[in-house]
Amino acid sequence: MRAIGMAERALELMCKRACDRVAFGKPLARQGVVQANIARSRMEIEQARLLTLHTARAIDLYGNKAARREIAMIKVVAPSMACDVVDRAIQVHGGLGVSDDTILAGLWATLRTLRIADGPDEVHTAVVARSELKPYVMSRL
Repeated sequence: MRAIGMAERALELMCKRACDRVAFGKPLARQGVVQANIARSRMEIEQARLLTLHTARAIDLYGNKAARREIAMIKVVAPSMACDVVDRAIQVHGGLGVSDDTILAGLWATLRTLRIADGPDEVHTAVVARSELKPYVMSRL
């Protein structure tokens, strides 16, 4: 998904900025909070990437209708994750991150719009919840 690519680009910019920017006498990359944000971003990107591959496999093997739950999950997870990664990158960039001098503000706006264009997260979350509850509801009837 394109959201994963945008998150990768934001993480790349975050890492470069963290290494280049010095604050309080040392590079931002040596700050524990910045390191944690970089690590968290990488982990979340990989989680979304694996869910994307799992969803694609389910579509290939079983078709769109059978993979409805997986499709709903990735429509929530990927753009939400990418927004979070871009937000962290903006934080590392400071005021520069929200200016037109980087692509970060534009990435964030695009990703936030994607969360609406693909349908509200709440709709996709409800699809996942119904899928999870179905075996339990059926067993009580």
